[in-house]
Amino acid sequence: MFEVLHLVAISGSLRAGSYNTALLRNLLEMTPPSLMITIHGIGDVPLFNEDVEERGIPAAVAALHRAIRASDGVIIATPEYNHGIPGVLKNTLDWLSRGQPHGFYGVPSALIGGSNGMIGTTRSQAATRQTLAALNSPCLPQPQVLVSLVQKKIDANGRLTDEPTRAFIHGWLVEVERWMRRFPRSEREAAAS
Repeated sequence: MFEVLHLVAISGSLRAGSYNTALLRNLLEMTPPSLMITIHGIGDVPLFNEDVEERGIPAAVAALHRAIRASDGVIIATPEYNHGIPGVLKNTLDWLSRGQPHGFYGVPSALIGGSNGMIGTTRSQAATRQTLAALNSPCLPQPQVLVSLVQKKIDANGRLTDEPTRAFIHGWLVEVERWMRRFPRSEREAAAS
């Protein structure tokens, strides 16, 4: 029997009715017993500013940094804004690139995202992968969850109702678990020390 993996999940959207946050909430009911996912908000993360950093890491950043370092991996749900990463998500990743070891150093990651367009979050995920590579966070390459026309697949209560998408995400979660197990926390901690 596998040890339960503890994953941190982050949404790159602050909107209360965010489809991407809803995707993460749907993961909670779809997750196998061998995974435990905790969603962490980024709404309290301030704009990155080295002057602020010199006065001390903001509490919201420090708490997220600790949660990620103590996790077995991170799932990021990203919308796509103007063909790119939402500013609040990129800002959070920039904050988490600070410190020794920084928040994402060696921590495996996986991306999921939905948009109201026809190609899902293809461009946003590609840009996020570049940033994660710079942070030395190995990101699950395949399969990719790029939910197109997400507004037609999530109901007013935030439930993912499209059965083919649910089935695909079930399979994706299996691959997420396999990916995260390739990068044991104990080995990451030894390499960072």
